Formats: sequence, C-alpha cells, structure tokens
Amino acid sequence: MYLPCTSESYPAPLDERCLTLPEWFRLCAEELGLTAVELEDRHIGEPTAGGLAEVREAAARYGLEIVNIAFMNNFGVADDGRRQMEQERTARWMQVSKELGTRSLRTFAGWPEGDRQVRWPSMLAALRVTATAAERAGGRLVLENHNHGGFVQTADDLEAIPKAVYSPALGLLLNSGNFLDGLASIRRTAGLTWHVHAKFKRVGPDGRDARVDHDAVLAYLRGVGYTGCISVEYEGEEPGSTAVPRAVAYLRQVIVM
Repeated sequence: MYLPCTSESYPAPLDERCLTLPEWFRLCAEELGLTAVELEDRHIGEPTAGGLAEVREAAARYGLEIVNIAFMNNFGVADDGRRQMEQERTARWMQVSKELGTRSLRTFAGWPEGDRQVRWPSMLAALRVTATAAERAGGRLVLENHNHGGFVQTADDLEAIPKAVYSPALGLLLNSGNFLDGLASIRRTAGLTWHVHAKFKRVGPDGRDARVDHDAVLAYLRGVGYTGCISVEYEGEEPGSTAVPRAVAYLRQVIVM
C-alpha cells in the first residue's frame, strides 16, 4: 500500500488559485514526500489538450503518478436528458483519465431526486452504459460510497450495484468515513476495493481522526491482500497545509506496520 493525496484536501487555495496545480505537486513531492496524487476534476479545469499536457508535465517534473481523477457526477437526477448529459460527461472524462495515465476514474451512483427506489433503476442503467463505455475504452471506474442521502450508504447498496451492473470495469472506491455503519460495511466490502480515500475531518496532534479507526480499516484491507492506494482526503476546518502533514505521517506509520 502507498500514499497519494487528493487535491480535495487543499480546496481553498486551489479553488481560489492562491496555489497552482504545479505548486501543489511540488508541495506533495517535496514537503509531504509523496510519489502519487489524485486530482478533483475541477482542479484540472477545462480538459484541453494543452492543459492536460501541462498537468502531465508538471506531475512528471516532481516524480508524481496521477493515480485517479475524483470526478463529480450524479446519476440520481430525475430528468432523462440531464442524466444522459451526466453519462456523456463521464465518458469524456474517461478519455481525460487515459490521457493523464491514471489508474481509474471516480464515479458516483448519485443522489436521488425524489423517491430513492423510483430512481434506483435509472441509476443502474446509467452505470451500465458508463461501465460498458469504460470497458470499450480500456478504463476502470471506481464507485465511491458517498452517502449524504445518496444511493450508496451501506455495504448492502455497494454489493447490490456491481451485481446489477455486472462489469469488469467497475470496482469500489472505499471511503473510510462515508458508510452509515462505519467499520461493519468496510469489513464486508474490503475485498471489492480498487482505491481508497482515507477520510479525515479533524486531525489530532498524533495524526489520527477520532471519527475513523484507520488502523482497523487498513487491517481489513491487508486481510484481503489489498496493495493499492490509500489516498488522504482531508475535509476539515483547519487548513490542509497544517492538518494534512500530520495525517500523512500517521498513515505512513500504519501502512508499514
């Protein structure tokens, strides 16, 4: 297992352009000692050929692998036209993922507009189309458990969706802090995991977050032979510039245990 950091951990400086993406790459490589990063699509911006070339070159300059694009989409919308647009956007960003050489593209099942059960079949249909497109493109989609009123709240949801979609291009992006029942669902779904977000909201002096037992999470992942990324995702009030280094130092110790 190894550590990237997602650009979502530094939202304010990146969103406000106080910190450029190349400057953030330097920070990750030289200050955090990382060899990989994960990018939110909004921090990449409009995916022009020239812009993507600049991102690739900047990452290579600092010896960083771009492991995943944390793409924002929503297949829970009720309007068929809008959902079709979400499918087309996702397909476009699958090509961006390939151009940046990432291992995967994050997808959401989404947040249902109206009744969850009514929206469930159309969400599955959208994921089937998207996963089929990923197969044809030779890409991989990682479905994140991102509840907050969404479709994926527990292991039951996360086990049901891949069974219904049935695609070798669709795996799990396991977010350590998003299941409603925490470790119970993490234990059940660890074997489906292709990518991990280690979620931190409040980073203590020792680098731990009292909300999430990352020692236990990583133990479950070791138990199923997971050897991939543990991407630091910090979403708290303290600036990422001071909170993230503590989280990285803590996780680095846990990974080598």
